[in-house]
Amino acid sequence: MTCKCCCSTRIRVIRRERLFSFCCVRFVSGQAGRWAVLSIGKLGASAGQLEYYERQVAAGAEDYYAGRGEVPGVWTGAGSEALGLAGGGRVARDGFMALMRGAHPLDGSVLRRMTERSKVAAIDLTFSAPKSVSVLFAVAGGGVSEALVDAHERAVAAAVGYLEREACFTRRGHAGAERVRAEGFVAAAYRHRLSRAGDPQLHTHVVVANLTRADGRFTALDARALFEHKSAAGAVYRSVLRAEVRERLPWVAWSRVGRGLFEIDGVPAELLRHFSQRRIEIERRAAELVGAGRALSREAMQTIALATRRPKTALEGEVWRDDARARAAEHGFGVAELQALITRPTAPHRRPVRSEVVCRLSGPDGLTGSHNTFARRHALAELAGEFVDGLGLRDLERATDGYLADASVRRLTPGDDGAVVFTTEGLLRSERAIVGSAERRREEPTAVVPQTILDDVLAGAGLNADQIAAVRALATGAQGVATVQALAGTGKTTMLRGIADAYARAGVTVFGAAPTARAARELRDAAGVGAGTLHALAGVLDRRGGFPRGSVLLLDEAGMAATRITARVFAHAERAGVKVIAVGDAGQLSSVEAGGWFAALTRTHPGPSLREVIRQRDPAERAALAALHDGEPERYVEHKAEAITLHASERDATAAVTDEWARLRAEHGPAGVVMIARDNATREQLNSTARARLRADGLLADAGVRIGGRDWTVGDRVIARRNDRRLDIDNGTTATITALAVDGRGVAVRTDAGHERVLDRGYVRDHLEHAYAITGHSSQGATVEAAIVVGRPEEFSREWAYTVLSRARGETTLHLIADHGADIAERSEYAPAPPAREPADMLDALARAMRRGGSERLAIERPPHPDTTGSLAHHLDPHPWPAQQLEPGSAARHSPRPARRPGAGHDLDIGR
Repeated sequence: MTCKCCCSTRIRVIRRERLFSFCCVRFVSGQAGRWAVLSIGKLGASAGQLEYYERQVAAGAEDYYAGRGEVPGVWTGAGSEALGLAGGGRVARDGFMALMRGAHPLDGSVLRRMTERSKVAAIDLTFSAPKSVSVLFAVAGGGVSEALVDAHERAVAAAVGYLEREACFTRRGHAGAERVRAEGFVAAAYRHRLSRAGDPQLHTHVVVANLTRADGRFTALDARALFEHKSAAGAVYRSVLRAEVRERLPWVAWSRVGRGLFEIDGVPAELLRHFSQRRIEIERRAAELVGAGRALSREAMQTIALATRRPKTALEGEVWRDDARARAAEHGFGVAELQALITRPTAPHRRPVRSEVVCRLSGPDGLTGSHNTFARRHALAELAGEFVDGLGLRDLERATDGYLADASVRRLTPGDDGAVVFTTEGLLRSERAIVGSAERRREEPTAVVPQTILDDVLAGAGLNADQIAAVRALATGAQGVATVQALAGTGKTTMLRGIADAYARAGVTVFGAAPTARAARELRDAAGVGAGTLHALAGVLDRRGGFPRGSVLLLDEAGMAATRITARVFAHAERAGVKVIAVGDAGQLSSVEAGGWFAALTRTHPGPSLREVIRQRDPAERAALAALHDGEPERYVEHKAEAITLHASERDATAAVTDEWARLRAEHGPAGVVMIARDNATREQLNSTARARLRADGLLADAGVRIGGRDWTVGDRVIARRNDRRLDIDNGTTATITALAVDGRGVAVRTDAGHERVLDRGYVRDHLEHAYAITGHSSQGATVEAAIVVGRPEEFSREWAYTVLSRARGETTLHLIADHGADIAERSEYAPAPPAREPADMLDALARAMRRGGSERLAIERPPHPDTTGSLAHHLDPHPWPAQQLEPGSAARHSPRPARRPGAGHDLDIGR
């Protein structure tokens, strides 16, 4: 394994005991172009890192937390008070640095002994006000500014209080198995006025020491709890801020600008943009590199952010405010405009209609839209965004508890982790329908193929032993719902063709369906089955009254099928006595909507399985992938030691990956090799560098057309990103451009399956992308000769890792990136970048991630909590909704998705 972090040595030995050390956690920044309302960073605890912080943070010219011209830091948190650090008392530099070393800030006594294994000194929680609040705070002055600062500080205090109550834990027991509630945070809060670019940006750092007391002694915080509650704490800050601002400044009206995000109405958007100079600077530099409208990778944006970062300006007195007022006036927001805004009449108070909120949160697109269960913090975060004018924390908590007591919500028994979770009755009904149908039909003798016919079909089918056993079990089994667990590359489509042939010979009508149009097309093309998407099938069944009696439904890629739509299809199948054969792999990527039913059925009603992998030619590779699939990543990592390369940055990785891709492309052809990335930004960057390499090597013509901000030319590898029946193209289809329209109105492509298609300009502009690199979800179901996988170690969750690392028949290589990604670029305004990870840390993080499953169990696999009845006895506390709005309002009812236009099929025309 080549390490490019600091040397070029090879690392062959991976010690098992090192694979479970604490790994670095990435954080998610706010929306592009906006400051993250709450961002979280970690301050390192090693001797070298503490020296760095002492130089850069506590005493250096780039003094982030106690900069000249800012208000002094103050102690906060219940843990601080317990140490005799009075709440609101000033933080001294020596005391701050002592705390970072685990010592008492006043007397230097050891609170928590820091060792070489101590990775984190503190957690930096940075709360940043909406840009409109920061701008008004700067230009208004006087009572308005004081009111905004007071509201901001109260909102920060509420959010920190929420975190202290809900997320202050430590770990005890072997490997930290037991989570123990702790007594509070020891923290220092620093309020700042400006961004590094000198723009108004009201924000507060709450630096929480990585120590807390429980059972009479200090130990490290369980930082994972803070990250778990990050979204909820950010929502608390925003909600309380809006409410506090409204209370002090009744003329303020809030305008929604994004999910849960609001700005003060009347502060021009152009002005907010102008006062985001740092963002503008980064975007301009990015545009210079790749052109307007194109995305750079996270690491590239981080590099720009660090390269363009300027020393923080220390502006004393009112100079900074005078500067802000002058700039605002230049952009049409002078004294007159400000006066007109702050003298507006009291804005009407707005509250949501309770029935509408409950309908949305408990509906198919709500809290169980993409997950089977949710925690109280998720409900709180969603509810906070429903109250445009905000709510105080106490009222927000009451609203959350009221929603969780609604009849549409069911509390479940905690699992082994002790977490209290909820689900919705609507999702439970769908889960019960699927599992109940499978249970009721366990011995239903439907669609059984006579033995003589089956023997005749199998004699010439060319199937291996695994596939033959599966076909026999399915075609002769007396069960209405059957499952087949098929590992990647085991030839499940070949097996499905054998089943379809057997039923066709027996005179039984066979239908096919899959969650995606691409999978349905493969089922049609490779297995010879008339197939369409599950949504199309459900729509046709609803319109035509169901299946023909006694037929068979082959459901491919069942692990990706969503629960709600599957329940509709299963209900039709049971009514008509239709045999359902669901084939998939619970170890690969699952549904983006609430799902997991396939894995549940394979656990409770196990059927035949396909484990004889025929895709990978190397037996050792097959064995290592099987171990990874089964949750034993050490064997795979050890097997791939020579194929893992470590990189300090994404820039280094991009260059190395592109070089490797060019070599493999020459060996296997354009369609024989693919680069796979976890996110779209990295994919876009890899595609850009790949095309540049092809042009430099004379393998891709410079002449072409420019559509949708991208260049297209003959020979380009592309991927379709949307189903279009008119053009007969499916989302996820990979192809090669064969011709360009003379007038630039579109392109002609040949798909990898050999189909010719013509894509018009609108489709190319909106739904076509280059495909030298693709994401993991796009790769599922694909087979190539060679695959190059790039990402940060913590991105390799078990299902994602197994999916992307099992695509190639031959060579698969991994490129791991050490830097922490986009959070550094976002936080470069107000905090130092975290130090680079060591190679061993990256291996630890990789193995840890590969053990972390992303698939959810069904909600019904957790029984109802004994304290709940699920009846209408639970009623919603009317506060804080007005009484006159308690009756059902104009709640939007969720209807099934419209059926897709039918295409070719059997008697039941379900198309795609």
